[in-house]
Amino acid sequence: MAAEPARILVVDDGAVNRMLLARTLGDQGHLVATADDGREALELLQRDAFDVVLLDIVMPELDGYAVLSHVKSDEALRHIPVIMITSVAELDSVVRCIEAGATDYLAKPFNGAVLEARINASLAGKRLRDLELEYLEQVGHVVAA
Repeated sequence: MAAEPARILVVDDGAVNRMLLARTLGDQGHLVATADDGREALELLQRDAFDVVLLDIVMPELDGYAVLSHVKSDEALRHIPVIMITSVAELDSVVRCIEAGATDYLAKPFNGAVLEARINASLAGKRLRDLELEYLEQVGHVVAA
């Protein structure tokens, strides 16, 4: 039995990058929403449930570092895997993102097979975490009874 399609949020200020990522992820069977800046991404994350976020670093107003920080400091959002996908390839940036809670870091231009592998790995981890939360909730109900 195939897994449900993942809901993925693509955040990138470049229209071409958003389109390429959305098309690639759609071809892989995922449901994709897009945001062209960090503020819009945070609004979408508050409103809708996502399984993975693909986040660019260099964006006007609210950059990827700030969005990542907000996501990981929000109790309701921190469990969502965030994969940084960016043209910023300096080691300091990679370390900064991973230390801030990013699940992975993918350089542009991206390779579709590598993107798919990293999405699948992130989804596997999230699905295990979701099962753990569901189990803990059920245990809480049993203990309360």
